[in-house]
Amino acid sequence: MKIFTTLCCAALLFAGASFAQSRADHMTVRFASPVMVGETRLPAGNYDIQVKRGASDTTILVLRSENGPAIGALATHIADNDLDNEGNASIVLNRKGNDLQLSRVMFGDHTGYQLSIAE
Repeated sequence: MKIFTTLCCAALLFAGASFAQSRADHMTVRFASPVMVGETRLPAGNYDIQVKRGASDTTILVLRSENGPAIGALATHIADNDLDNEGNASIVLNRKGNDLQLSRVMFGDHTGYQLSIAE
């Protein structure tokens, strides 16, 4: 009985940890044209963007396509003080030559992430 109780507690702990990440750290976007993330070109399509925090202050944005591999990008936490965008998430793309470069990911709670791009 003690083993069964321990297994149930471990299962509840695992399930709680998997759901602990808030919906504010996840969004789905559709890129109408290819987008560069660092040196990687992502084809047009639907992507899930999820925030992954490391043990230190490291933050990684993981972009995962519906039918392809995932890519991770180092990011810095930023705050958006524009109160007109309450509840609206946004993506900021910069033009670099002929390419669109993912620059920022802003969530509806006014938190966001600036991608660290090596020049």
